[in-house]
Amino acid sequence: MRNKIRYFFILALLGILFSSNADAHQLSRSFSKWEINNKEVSVTFTVPSRQVTLLPVIEGQSSSLEDLLTRHLKKYLKVFTSNIECERQGDIKSIYGDNNYVRSEIKFYCEDFSSNLIIRNGSFFPVSIGHVHFARIKIEDNEWQENIFTSSRQEAVFSLETGESNRSRLEIFIDYVFLGFEHILKGYDHLAFLLAILLITFQFRKMLLSITGFTLGHSITLALASLGIIQPSGPAVEALIGFTILLVAYEALTLEEKRKSLFAIFITLLVLGVAVISLIVGGTINLLTWIGLIIFTLSYSFLLEDRKQAEKANPIITIIFGLIHGFGFAGVLMELGLPKDGLVVGLLGFNIGVELGQILVVFLAVFGIYMLGKTYLSRYKSIVYDLTGMFLIALGVYWFLGRALGI
Repeated sequence: MRNKIRYFFILALLGILFSSNADAHQLSRSFSKWEINNKEVSVTFTVPSRQVTLLPVIEGQSSSLEDLLTRHLKKYLKVFTSNIECERQGDIKSIYGDNNYVRSEIKFYCEDFSSNLIIRNGSFFPVSIGHVHFARIKIEDNEWQENIFTSSRQEAVFSLETGESNRSRLEIFIDYVFLGFEHILKGYDHLAFLLAILLITFQFRKMLLSITGFTLGHSITLALASLGIIQPSGPAVEALIGFTILLVAYEALTLEEKRKSLFAIFITLLVLGVAVISLIVGGTINLLTWIGLIIFTLSYSFLLEDRKQAEKANPIITIIFGLIHGFGFAGVLMELGLPKDGLVVGLLGFNIGVELGQILVVFLAVFGIYMLGKTYLSRYKSIVYDLTGMFLIALGVYWFLGRALGI
């Protein structure tokens, strides 16, 4: 037991030392704003600078990120009316902003303006197949329209008369299923939490109940936040997601310990220490939330005395923690945007995509554990179990501390 306490201390210390930019799911994304008036198309294209740094692979080296983006957009951003390509007017003007974004201003002129407007956007997909581009389009005096471009959907068609997209509700639904599925597979903190849940129990029925609880929890807050009913602090939510990983992984490793009080005191002191530092330096979590976290951590650690109790309580705990993760999903969805003409459809599609991703991850994890059990490595299962738990604890500390302190 002393060795485990020593390991906990070392892992927590490493998390503190190496906590820096603790973002677990930086999306590959870009944005554009389109205004079409009197045959002229004005485009503002904005992308994080880190995405532009990927372009030398296909565009070659350049003296500046602005030049890289300009060269790229000349090749991959086209506008058509009646299948006739609109002519680009002048040079593309690209500037590097103070917020680590590169922004380009582009103008097109369309001679034929009697049919549909077709936007073909293949930018960044050659270097990032999971890239997502969110566009807002306004044609003449019509309402703004939203469109998402992905590697599998690089073209959008709009009526020049009504300004509306030709996308059906089914297409919107499929787009958002894809986005949700992709996000969960790239949301490493959410995947780490799922793995921590699996450490509590390997019985299929109990595992299913726990995953269902997590699904129920994050579905509620995903809907509430995405629809604007509740608007939590994004940085605080991200920090709390790290906390859920830390706490569940810690519980999984201490379930069989006879003197759990020492571990309970240790984990509570860790949270208390982070709280004090955060409040001094002005972190992302407020005082009331810190008080709740400390009380919850102490109660959680003492009340779940063995694996049997933990398995019974796990569905309820995952519902509670799922509420936190749902706000994290909602932050991504609000960043991407929900279509005005298919708000509920987009929300439902994104949520289903997340669930499909979760099912795939859990299936692969269980299958992997089953296959390892058939090999000689099964004799080391307790070591693998402990190492996995300790790795998740270190990861949880890293994300929790880095995000709580805003570093």
